[in-house]
Amino acid sequence: MRYLIPILSLIFFSMLTHAQVYKWVDSNGKTQYSDQPQLTNTGQKKQELKIQSAPTPLPTTNTENKEDAGNAKTLADEKLEFEKRREERLKMEVQLKEKKAENKQKCIDSQSRLRVFLESPRLRMPDGKGGIIYADDTLRQQKIDEANEAINTFCQ
Repeated sequence: MRYLIPILSLIFFSMLTHAQVYKWVDSNGKTQYSDQPQLTNTGQKKQELKIQSAPTPLPTTNTENKEDAGNAKTLADEKLEFEKRREERLKMEVQLKEKKAENKQKCIDSQSRLRVFLESPRLRMPDGKGGIIYADDTLRQQKIDEANEAINTFCQ
């Protein structure tokens, strides 16, 4: 209902735009424009103007269509290149996040190994054959140095 009044007013005013316009020169020599013809017929020349409501669009030529097609191809190519760059960037970001998570886990593991080697005075280690050996001071210092290197590498 609230759209009814604006629609009716648009229809009414659009009918007024199709009204006829008349042009004539009055007795004072001034050019007059009106929607009604001159009332007194003084023998002067009156002219009926034809007003077009909207100009008709000009047909496009084949050369413009070819240029537009060329531009459309380049835009499509640019869009494809943009999408490729975006996908590559997203892949790199995912790889970087995975690498950071992996390094964080390695850092935590290295710190816990260092803590074990520093706090355990008598350290037992598997020998690889199913047996257990006790680590002497040189082996223990070697493992501490390896853990420190790993911490320096992964905990940045």
